[in-house]
Amino acid sequence: MQFKVELAEIRPIKALTFEIDLARNGLTCLVGKNGTGKTTLAKAILNFALADTFLRTSSDGIFQAESTIRYTWGEQQFLFTYDKELRTLNSKVPIPQALKAKVAVELPVPHGQRFNFFRTLSESDLEIRAAITLGNHRKPTELIEFLSEIYGESRFSGLIEVPLKAGSCCCIVPPDGRYVREDHFSSGEYFLINLHRKILQGQSLLVIDEIDISLDATAQTRVATELRKLCAQHSVNIVFTSHSLAMMQTMEPGEILYIEREAEKAKLDSVAFGYVKSVMFGFKGYDKYILTEDERLKEFLEYLISRYCPPCFFSYVIIAAGGGTEVVRLMDRNEKEEFLNASKNVIAVLDGDQKSKSHALRPNAHCIPVWNVEQAFWDEFQKSEFQSNPKTSIQLPASNARSKPKELYKHVIKNKIYSRDETFKIICDRHVEEFRTFAKTLEAFLCRASSNER
Repeated sequence: MQFKVELAEIRPIKALTFEIDLARNGLTCLVGKNGTGKTTLAKAILNFALADTFLRTSSDGIFQAESTIRYTWGEQQFLFTYDKELRTLNSKVPIPQALKAKVAVELPVPHGQRFNFFRTLSESDLEIRAAITLGNHRKPTELIEFLSEIYGESRFSGLIEVPLKAGSCCCIVPPDGRYVREDHFSSGEYFLINLHRKILQGQSLLVIDEIDISLDATAQTRVATELRKLCAQHSVNIVFTSHSLAMMQTMEPGEILYIEREAEKAKLDSVAFGYVKSVMFGFKGYDKYILTEDERLKEFLEYLISRYCPPCFFSYVIIAAGGGTEVVRLMDRNEKEEFLNASKNVIAVLDGDQKSKSHALRPNAHCIPVWNVEQAFWDEFQKSEFQSNPKTSIQLPASNARSKPKELYKHVIKNKIYSRDETFKIICDRHVEEFRTFAKTLEAFLCRASSNER
């Protein structure tokens, strides 16, 4: 089931389209610079469920006569246009309550529903006290596990949930009999309790604006993992905005949407973390690292990627680190310290002459399907079609047999008999299937084709 929201002429948005597959049941992190329209989009989605959203949360100065929001839910469409009398957006076709119930949005202070719930909890104090005294409460096991995984502590093991006329309230009851209501917890804990509560309400889409605003650094790095589990368990899609690098770094391929204003329009693009880190924060870095032996093999891998792989989704760099042993040693060090990136984002690619050695048998180590670049070109040079070609009738300087491949390669490049890419093409054309198969390893590492497509 597709849900699409199309905004037009709502300041600061000139035009923006957001679409999500509700059957996906996963996370979407919406990121972008201030003023690009993230909160306006969140309000527009909330307006699908609560038609007076903009009256309660925004000035009518954001609208003009041409302002519209078009919602598409499967085959059904609902158009909101500007109503001069109401001074907000209105629709002539009401949205069915059953569809409204499928969408929920949590805005930041002061408009978030969790802040409005503060008063309800305070007014229900006597009701909560009586329920605790009578033992009228339950242990919210799933919520306790959720909080414990995020904070890495067992301090929520005594949490109870009290049913109220206007919802429910979580409390911790110390041995002295007094109790602490959820609205007296830290702002981050209170937010996560309410977030978990919303997930259990059965919506297909839950949008949270500024999810990281009340979460500490540890919670930010763990919350995405736990939310993914809940999305799968409860068939819900969670879309949230964030400015937290710590949280963005935990997102998986396909989970980050970058909103950017171009001329008069805004657009949403699926991007990798490295792109966001560079564009929004000015940090240099790469999503993926390929460690290899020398500059020749580095150049050859760049050729293979350009020839065989589709446009790379992830930013990457190829680092020539020395011999095969040194390359794998560097990969091992990164696995312990992660000074380049997480170990899953770093691989080693070695010459084919390394394939039987123990360091080349590691899961993240790969070998090209030829002995090495120079030797592969030398082997082709020995063939009759090369020897009969005046262009390649080359007199090499005297050298031992082992060094002849390197001498030949240097000679043809230095004297411009062949360009670097021409030598690479000769090698690949002679080993077509082997290199196509090997290139699939590079594609799986660098491209979205192996990731969950949106």
